[in-house]
Amino acid sequence: MIKLSRSRWLALVIAAIIAIDWITKAIVQQRLPLYDRRPLIEGLLSFMHTMNPGISWGFFKNLPEAVRLPLIALLTLVGIGVAVWMMWDTRDRWQQIAGALGNLGDRLVNGGVTDFIYVHFFPYIFNFADISITIGGVILAARMLLDRPAADASTPTHA
Repeated sequence: MIKLSRSRWLALVIAAIIAIDWITKAIVQQRLPLYDRRPLIEGLLSFMHTMNPGISWGFFKNLPEAVRLPLIALLTLVGIGVAVWMMWDTRDRWQQIAGALGNLGDRLVNGGVTDFIYVHFFPYIFNFADISITIGGVILAARMLLDRPAADASTPTHA
């Protein structure tokens, strides 16, 4: 059995997440016309091909392109900066980064992000990269909360 270093495992995870995201988006783009819907579980889950020119949850999609694109670029840079600052000491940042890279690639190639997973009781349509970003955010938040150093017993916790 080949033993991989932590860095190589993380590189494989990133590559796998990006590959799954791009492959699923390509399949949807080729086989499902824009705004068509194919039920998977009637009344609960469908594939519905949409194109989101905005950011997560469709924010900014109605802004003029001359405003939207620079705003998204600025927010992306700020988000990367904040994420790097927050994730400096955590071990699970790669899932979020992989998801963000998947959506960035789609945005650069197609001018928007291909969304297609439609859970009927959820108000937004999303994709594999969005799932990865969300899971990475939850893992990051849990790590930040759970990996805090134990408080010194001699330090008071309140006044």
